[in-house]
Amino acid sequence: MKNGQWQVTNYGVESIVSATTPRYDFAADRLLETTDRHNGTFYDWPVHMAEKDWVDIEAFIEAFQAALAIHAEHIGAVANPTMLETSLLEARRIAREDR
Repeated sequence: MKNGQWQVTNYGVESIVSATTPRYDFAADRLLETTDRHNGTFYDWPVHMAEKDWVDIEAFIEAFQAALAIHAEHIGAVANPTMLETSLLEARRIAREDR
């Protein structure tokens, strides 16, 4: 899976480097890391990336969800649907407010 800013690879999720997008990547085995913030527990990557002004959050969310599906067997787990939904909503809120 590849979009204008992100690609899902055998390694995990990687940015597509351009004039406005730096090199950024993380391994598939880190997809389900969580964070406690804003009075809730969320999957870390969507909310973390929403705080970066260079990230197209919708492109990241597309890649993140694809990576969850593609790497589910490799990481031996699937995302909790409720936590995923609240994490994506929180990421969109952060991106909207930070811009």
